[in-house]
Amino acid sequence: MDAESNDRKSGKLCEYASRNPLRIPKITSNLEQRCFKDLRNENFGCVKAVLCIYRKLLSSCKEQMPLFASCLLGIIRALLEQTRQDEMRILGCNALVCFMGEHCHISMDFDSEHMPYALFSFKDRQGNSETES
Repeated sequence: MDAESNDRKSGKLCEYASRNPLRIPKITSNLEQRCFKDLRNENFGCVKAVLCIYRKLLSSCKEQMPLFASCLLGIIRALLEQTRQDEMRILGCNALVCFMGEHCHISMDFDSEHMPYALFSFKDRQGNSETES
């Protein structure tokens, strides 16, 4: 029941954002701050909820994506930099794939050099732990 309620609320938030595109920067800024706070406090359930909202925004607000892309990419970068939490790094990888898949045709101005490095370092770390076992 709680998951249904959260899904309904996030759906309504995305509908509101699509109807009021000028509010998207404020909405996503608040989501970004919330995500960073929950990441620091290791409240990973809320981090997952924020990313679920961003996935819905990616699909429902495609035209407004430039208004929230930098916030989402900041969250993805923070998730990829979580060296102690592989689950969060995997979540970051999945979010990046979702972002790239939805909007690969739009050129964005962000530090794209860091993303592949973080992905490959995560892959190498995973590969090393498998060979050590």
